Formats: sequence, structure tokens, C-alpha cells
Amino acid sequence: MTNQNPVITINSKKILFSLLGIIIILVGLSIWGQRIRYFGVADIRGAWHEFLIDQLMQNFYMDAEGNIPTFTNALLLFVSSQILLLIGFWKFSAKDKFRFHWIGLSLIFLFLSIDEATVLHEQLIKPMRAIAGADGFFYFTWVIPGAIAVALFGLIYLFFFLHLDKKFKFLFFISLGAYIGGVIGGEMLSGYFAANLGQRNFTYSVVASIEESIELIGCSLIIYSLLEYIKQYLPEGMIFKAT
Repeated sequence: MTNQNPVITINSKKILFSLLGIIIILVGLSIWGQRIRYFGVADIRGAWHEFLIDQLMQNFYMDAEGNIPTFTNALLLFVSSQILLLIGFWKFSAKDKFRFHWIGLSLIFLFLSIDEATVLHEQLIKPMRAIAGADGFFYFTWVIPGAIAVALFGLIYLFFFLHLDKKFKFLFFISLGAYIGGVIGGEMLSGYFAANLGQRNFTYSVVASIEESIELIGCSLIIYSLLEYIKQYLPEGMIFKAT
């Protein structure tokens, strides 16, 4: 009788499609809730109408904080952080040249998860707006220090990115590009509509919901890319296996 460690097998493609399905549902509920808020429902009145508005507008609106989409985003970022930590531990055991980069990525995503759950970045809007006096695309002024942080990240991780195989250059570029595009670019687009139309209208609600979904899609792609990396490079005998 041989002693073997139990192996956790995870299908990266099924996980990706499941996450994308959840995101589509969240976006649909978010937009539906805002449609009810601004246009009502012809055959629903009274207490049920108020209940639907409360549940969909507060608990599923993707531009609100402390609700189900926020929790989902924070959870996806936390999962990414833990997968990166697993890879980082393996890279340390192998004394890989870029082992600190992997651990650094894990810490970055852990911070992003905490930030998403506690809305730390929103605290930068008022002081940055007072300093920069920004408007339009920079209405949500936290994107200014956010863009600077992304630029520094790109410089620090340039050689790390270049050492990756072609497949993972592509996967990480697409997934990180979608995530950063949703976080920074999407927020700038929402800021433009907020500055010109305000935030209490159906048009802004739709734009904000779609913008937030891009961030979630990017994070889902990051998880998929990391699982694909594990599938290709993690040595046999590890208790975690992607398929």
C-alpha cells in the first residue's frame, strides 16, 4: 500500500466560464434594479415595489459599496492573491530568480482585496479633487494616483513580464489589461458621465454597471491565467493541480 498525498484537481476553463456566468447575472440584476428605480414596474406597486428597489438597488447595484458585487470582487482578488502565494512558495523552494516578484504580486492582490472590501481608494477623491481640481474623465480623482501606481508597477515588473513564455505573456497581458482597464479606464469613463449627467440617472447606472463588470472579468481572467500557469509548471506531487 502506497501513501499518496490527496490531490485537489481544479478545471480552469470550467471555473472561468462559471465566473463569467455569475458576472453576467450580477450585471443583469444591477441594471434591472436601476431600471426599476428610475422607471418603475407597471404591474408592481406598494411594498413589493419598495422591496425590489431595496434588494436590487442596494444589494446588487454594481456601483454601490458593501454589497454582493463588492464582496464578489474582493473574493476574486483574495483568491488571486492566494494562488499567487502558492506559486511564490514554490518559486522560493526552487530558488527562482523572480520568487520575490510572485510574492509581491500576492501582496498587491491582497491589498486590492482589502481595498475593495473597505473602499480605501474612495477616500482619495475629495483631497485629490481639492488639489487637482479635476473634472470630466478625472471626476473620480483617485484615478490619478491610481494611474501613477500602475505605471510604477509596469516598470518594476517589466523584466518579470519579459521572462515569461509567449503563452503567459499573452494571458497575463490580456487579463491584467482587462482588470486595469476596468479599474482605471472604466472609472474614467464613469467619471465623464458622472461629471456631465450626474450619478442619479439610468444612463450613468448602466455605464457604471458595465464598467464594474470589466473589472470582474479581468480578475476572473487573472485566476484562469494563474491556474493555467500552475497546470503547466507546478511539479508533480503538489497537492494542488489544475486541469
